[in-house]
Amino acid sequence: MKRSFKIFALILAFFIMFSSLVACDINDALDYLNGVLETSDTTTKEDEENTVIGDEQSTIIFDEDSDETTVSIGEETTVVVDDDTIEVFPDGFPNVDKNNYDSTFYLSMMPDSNPIDYYWIEEDDGSMLSRALYERQAKIKNYLGVEILASYTSADYNVYTEDFKTAVKNKSGGIDTLLTHVHWGVSGLISGGFLRPFGDLPGVDIDAEYWNQDIMKDLSVCDEYLLGFSDFNLPYTYVITYNADLLEKYDDALDKSVYQMVDDYEWTLQQFIDIAKLGYIDNGAVDKNQYGLTGVQWIPWCGFLESCGVNLVEMNNKGTYEISYMNDAYRQRTENIVLLLSELAAANYSCVDYMTNAAPTVPFETGRALMTLTSTYDIDNYRNYEIEFGILPYPTYDTNQKEYRSLQWGGYLVVPAYIDNENMVGDTMEMLAFFSRDVKTVYCQNVAINYDDARMMALVLDSLCTDFGLPFRDVCGDPLFMLPQVTSGSMTLPIFYEGRTHGGNTSLLNFIKKVAKKY
Repeated sequence: MKRSFKIFALILAFFIMFSSLVACDINDALDYLNGVLETSDTTTKEDEENTVIGDEQSTIIFDEDSDETTVSIGEETTVVVDDDTIEVFPDGFPNVDKNNYDSTFYLSMMPDSNPIDYYWIEEDDGSMLSRALYERQAKIKNYLGVEILASYTSADYNVYTEDFKTAVKNKSGGIDTLLTHVHWGVSGLISGGFLRPFGDLPGVDIDAEYWNQDIMKDLSVCDEYLLGFSDFNLPYTYVITYNADLLEKYDDALDKSVYQMVDDYEWTLQQFIDIAKLGYIDNGAVDKNQYGLTGVQWIPWCGFLESCGVNLVEMNNKGTYEISYMNDAYRQRTENIVLLLSELAAANYSCVDYMTNAAPTVPFETGRALMTLTSTYDIDNYRNYEIEFGILPYPTYDTNQKEYRSLQWGGYLVVPAYIDNENMVGDTMEMLAFFSRDVKTVYCQNVAINYDDARMMALVLDSLCTDFGLPFRDVCGDPLFMLPQVTSGSMTLPIFYEGRTHGGNTSLLNFIKKVAKKY
């Protein structure tokens, strides 16, 4: 219990300071965290049940008998939930007036692409994450008089988006916001004029720290923010996890720890591959060998280009979007990345499945994988394995790159062009974004098992990025298929690029023209 407390305290302290760290160099963030670590280590046993962290604005109170956790931050803003006082952030509280809309906010999602248990919960089952989700809904209901209900279907993606379009056409008001798939149906929602720009939605302050302006700007079309991304979008991205017990066997072959490599910007693609080579042991069969890297190529494979600073699609100096990964700025880097990953995919020390979303041939839980490519959602299951694991961000291209980039794979928030009560919808979305910082804090506490992994997960969340070619893959020559197809040897890079560039750029231009007529 005491160990869990210290970890939770560290992570909470980090996220309280999260907004101030966003613009800082990673070393500045580390200096702050190191100071918090030293403070927590000197906490007396008498103070452990009521501990003040950092600037004395944050207090965590643990009741060990009931396993209840109260998080109090400041004293200026108080929200009452079920007769228990729960205090929230006084600084940065949304400019949203307390109201009684006496209304229901309908959130539509598809569990296959957005696990519903991270966005809405019917009742508190006693777990910390469940409690955080439940309290987020309860706070909003108390403050705004709005009950949040999830409306979801198991239908395929086409039916899913068509239902949304029908609600807009009929002006039924049955959906207040949709959490989209990462790409299926997204372009049609925009080009068909079915969405409300976030800049036109009252109550939403997209300049607030709990909205991700970088992602929203990168995906803006015709200068309109049509796809929203806030702290409510609990990230569904890919990280590199490693077996700590296996890696420890190769300590003598490493100059420093993998965490120190990340801190020193030496966690590069080449370093990642070099470590993967260490983990191979030939025991005569795939189901017996130990591998340096396992996973699947399709979805997580695409993240390597982005982490290494290459954009698939971007706006040129003429203000037009075009396929960019083989232009003059990126060509050499892209070719080098493809070469390295092609060698990795074919090497005997890796067991990477090609173009599949199924579980890898050598699952991480077998203990026969040094590293694997893992979604942040799936890491939750790792707590059930008898394996001590670590978390790392995707690597940079080389030591000259001083920025980590983590390609997020979650859906986006979209608002229908027609809604019954725009003030209620705007206020609710703003409060959902704001109160979700607590959910993220608890999420990290559930995933990270030590201080360094907490730092790594925070770094991943702080380095989320996206690419115009992700949600709009269907209108730009589908560059997402490039890395899996080329590195598997099924097609060469020049042939893939030349075969898609002209048609993709033309399709992009036509897409922008359609959007311009709608907004």
